[in-house]
Amino acid sequence: MRIVAKTFLAFLLCCLAWESIAPKIAYGDNSKNARIIASVLSCREVKLRVNAMLDLHFFYTEFNEDLSKKTFKKIFDLMDPSKVYFTKSDIKSFSHLENSINKKIENNNCDFLFEIYSLFLKRVGERIEKARFFLAKPLDFSKPEYIPSGKIDWSASTSEADERMKKRIKIQYLSSENFEDDGAKIRERLLKSYLKLEKKYKDFDDDKIYSLLLNSIALAMDPHSAHMLPADHDSFVIHISNKLEGIGAQLQEKDGYIVVKSLVQGGVAQKDGRLKAKDRIIAIDPGNGTGLKDLSDLDVEQTVNLVRGNKGTSVRLVVLRKTQKGNERLNIVLVRDEIDLKDDEVKTKVVENGNKKIGVIKISTFYTDLKCKVKIFSQCHGVSYDVEQGLKKLLAKGVDGILIDLRNNGGGDFPESIRLTGLFVPSGTAVQTLDRNQVIKKQQISEASWLYKGPLIVLINKYSASASEIFAGAIQDFSRGIIVGNKSTYGKASVQVVQEIPGSQGRRSDGALKVTQSKFYRPSGKSNQIIGVQSDIIIPDMLDAYEIGEDQLDYALPLDSIPPAKNFRPLLNLTGLIGKLKVSSQERILKNTKYREIIAKIEKYNKEKKQPMLLSKDYAKSLEERENPRDMKEKEGDSGDEIVLQNDLLMQEALNIASDSIKLTENNSLWIGMGN
Repeated sequence: MRIVAKTFLAFLLCCLAWESIAPKIAYGDNSKNARIIASVLSCREVKLRVNAMLDLHFFYTEFNEDLSKKTFKKIFDLMDPSKVYFTKSDIKSFSHLENSINKKIENNNCDFLFEIYSLFLKRVGERIEKARFFLAKPLDFSKPEYIPSGKIDWSASTSEADERMKKRIKIQYLSSENFEDDGAKIRERLLKSYLKLEKKYKDFDDDKIYSLLLNSIALAMDPHSAHMLPADHDSFVIHISNKLEGIGAQLQEKDGYIVVKSLVQGGVAQKDGRLKAKDRIIAIDPGNGTGLKDLSDLDVEQTVNLVRGNKGTSVRLVVLRKTQKGNERLNIVLVRDEIDLKDDEVKTKVVENGNKKIGVIKISTFYTDLKCKVKIFSQCHGVSYDVEQGLKKLLAKGVDGILIDLRNNGGGDFPESIRLTGLFVPSGTAVQTLDRNQVIKKQQISEASWLYKGPLIVLINKYSASASEIFAGAIQDFSRGIIVGNKSTYGKASVQVVQEIPGSQGRRSDGALKVTQSKFYRPSGKSNQIIGVQSDIIIPDMLDAYEIGEDQLDYALPLDSIPPAKNFRPLLNLTGLIGKLKVSSQERILKNTKYREIIAKIEKYNKEKKQPMLLSKDYAKSLEERENPRDMKEKEGDSGDEIVLQNDLLMQEALNIASDSIKLTENNSLWIGMGN
């Protein structure tokens, strides 16, 4: 999981006695479309899970009026995140709930939730009907139209909401990947995607609706607490273990189709060779006896659930592939297997730069082996073990220095970050934690794990978060290495506990609660919360122009500090070295045409982002980068197992800095005696 999906967590099994939930009616007992299903959640179960979260949370101990007000806001934010459907008057009509959601849940009364959901469905139907009207004829681009920049409020009226929907449709039309001369096909696909979206919302069962309420309460507590339904919990386990059972294909929804975004290296689909990136999957037989299922009305989440399955079982995919001859239809049968997510495994490479050999270590996530962790005296192969093995190989090859790439690493397992720190720091406190009782705990480095003592560069960006920030913060506090890259990391300095809920109705699990249980602090007592780990040397990059980080999230925990760990002291004095490296880096950057273009682009974006933008094809094409800069940055480095690319400017300058660092210290005693 990346930030909000890739967060750093401690994993605990629940020891509470949760009651089984009897089968219930979907959509509320009075629904015309009611059907009997084995639900996980009910209003009573919501109350139990809220109380469990409050028993664990760092700050909130009771469901008070303050939490009720925040929950009220989050319900509407989660139901309509793009602010397309609801209007201000809709929200005002429920304002009586602001101070009373806590009381209603305490009294096992969740009728208000279904009332909000019912209005939401009504507004969705109205907006989709408008979309049908707009898409029934060619769109008019003859007059200039502007899109507001920054965060938007709810529409003040129905007409404003309709106008917002029209502009949204125009942006999607202009950004269509298959921009045919015949716009009718584009409009047809867009309408299909909106109708599919409407069906998805209508098909929400009680579990989805109640889970939305639980997530609203969790996010009202802080940005990183969450409620997981069983499928969400399965995804969490896949991420933290870096393993899955399936075929190894990453899917996305695009232009109304389920499209193969990429294949997992070493996975079933990649080894088989028949399924390709950009293939459109139109039907699936999951192999469970239900037969072939048309995907025209299913979203990505539903499709992924069909593709996943137990090792050794088969799945049949019906695929459309665009070729020079037209659309080719393929039937592909694959046997599921356990797959290591090799794309996220630790990768290493030796790079020659300035006559120096630099060992590059790419760490994409702080994964761990959950199954192994419950075994006593077992050597578990998590990220720290894999880095240790890679580091030994690099040292055997005679590298002069090490560069660790933590870009886009949103964290993962908490203990792994401590073990990783121990490979580079001889002893001391890796990180401190503060719990709800104001008890400070110090996580100590194992003195036996210290492996590398030479020049060290850590490359970060604004998506380096959580466990990445524990490691980078410790390296900076101990003056053990030099942090380079974006101005700072993400700024998440909180620890979450994941409490699994035992399964009922034959389910393996009834989901899980992810709750912020403590805050973490650097060995120096400083916090990364909100501000992140500040780079020693900043390298120009477009991510620095975008509003990314903890400070952009609602109800983030505040920045504070605690006393330094006992006996904490930096190992080295790198001030002079960093000053010299900064000067050399700045000189290179100012001479480099590509960097000057980036600097100009950042300045241009900073001027434009506060002003309304002209709706145009250029704006539509740039919107993906503006709204999903992380995906765009990951595409830059998307070259299979290759972790060092010539067009990766951040990496190339980080290598230059590493090379300079080696040259400036090879004839002095900076690294000698460290830790003595």
